[in-house]
Amino acid sequence: MKKRIFKLMFGIVALTGFLFLFTQCESDATELAGLDAQAINASDRAGENSPIVKPLCLCLTNNYPYQKVNEEESNTLLFMREEEKLARDVYRALYEKWGTPVFNNIQQSEQRHMDAVFCLIKKYQLTDPVSDNPAGVFLNPDLQNLYNALTTQGFQSQIAALQVGATIEDLDIRDLMVANEKTNNADIQAVYTELLKGSRNHMRAFVNNLGNQGQTYTPQYITPETFLTIINGTHETGGTICGIALKGGNGTGTCPNGTGTGTCPNGNQPGNCNGNGPGNGNGPGNGTGTCDGTGNKGGN
Repeated sequence: MKKRIFKLMFGIVALTGFLFLFTQCESDATELAGLDAQAINASDRAGENSPIVKPLCLCLTNNYPYQKVNEEESNTLLFMREEEKLARDVYRALYEKWGTPVFNNIQQSEQRHMDAVFCLIKKYQLTDPVSDNPAGVFLNPDLQNLYNALTTQGFQSQIAALQVGATIEDLDIRDLMVANEKTNNADIQAVYTELLKGSRNHMRAFVNNLGNQGQTYTPQYITPETFLTIINGTHETGGTICGIALKGGNGTGTCPNGTGTGTCPNGNQPGNCNGNGPGNGNGPGNGTGTCDGTGNKGGN
């Protein structure tokens, strides 16, 4: 009997040890997965030495005068940095949910917008509010609440997601227009002007996608007159500062190697790249455009 009790106790101890090791391994695996996710997030955040960001920052430093920024201009730069992050993060979440190409294309453009504002923050020695914050995390509480609300809304349906996209661009256009009017700094105006071009093109893309679904969008932030002017306007070219693209993304079109899906990332070969994709002569672009070899056409 004593031997049986001893064997039973030994078995319980062994089983407990096994369960502890299994739980510990599972915990370690979870922790490693979290670290991997952090590494992915970190690699996807462009730093000041990024081959894309560095030349843009140098351009804004060397080709535009240093003009002191007042408190309102400083606060607006910090806000715009996070507002562009809001757009990027929401579009990424909606692309992962629905797989709609327009979200993937435009979120890449929003990253370039974030980079441009970051260069101004660096130039004027402000503290970057984005820093190492992962997707969906914001210092500004209003933007945090807006992110939570918009992603929840966008997860309801694909049409709701497109409405969210139009809403974000609507808000972004209003804020950029106001900010641009309240500064006389040449470099800040240059960045805001290019971001506005991109946002107007993005608005057209979302409204067109809604139209394909038999849906419409009613502006909430800009005036109906401004909205109609944007929607009835043609695709805006530009999107560069010192020849550096503020765009990203691929699309479909007829490219040099044949008809069908293709990309014209540098715009230096013939081919029509139409849709929410390339079409900029100086770099990748989101929006309709033509890669005609001249290096000066395309979209945001």
